[in-house]
Amino acid sequence: MKILIFSDNHGDRDNIERIIKKHEPLDRIISLGDSEMREFELSNLGIIGVKGNYPFEPKFPYELSFSFSGVSVYFTHGHHYHVKMGLTKLLQKAYNEKYNIVCFGHTHQVYLEEVMDIILVNPGALSFSRSHQNPSYGIIDIDDEKISVLIYKVYGNKLKSLTKKRKDNEFK
Repeated sequence: MKILIFSDNHGDRDNIERIIKKHEPLDRIISLGDSEMREFELSNLGIIGVKGNYPFEPKFPYELSFSFSGVSVYFTHGHHYHVKMGLTKLLQKAYNEKYNIVCFGHTHQVYLEEVMDIILVNPGALSFSRSHQNPSYGIIDIDDEKISVLIYKVYGNKLKSLTKKRKDNEFK
């Protein structure tokens, strides 16, 4: 399962098309909010997602969760969890609801860490990045042996990566 995630593109359709083309084929494409695009524009590109805090957001839900090959993944923009002030609330939700991966945006800063066996991922911003000169996004690759999360610069190379080997019967 190959999932492209991005956040905070703030209307930048060109970068979305650029990263989709670079990584095709993709199983899912998920916006983590603040797209400033209409729902049909995102849907026409095969994108589903969550609503951010920006006023011109599509009528997406504030959160989504899926299970991919037995791995439970939670998607949110992050503003309801006050992620700019810390990740405690988001981590509590993930722990209590047994998510293996949590994807969020809002801060415009790349974050990729494993905490309490939960992989926390913020792909940064597809535009207006605060953490790097180049906008960034993420790829999550889940198979029977491992979970890999990679954060890329749109106009460059890989920024960060995390790989977690799956043990027998883990996440099943």
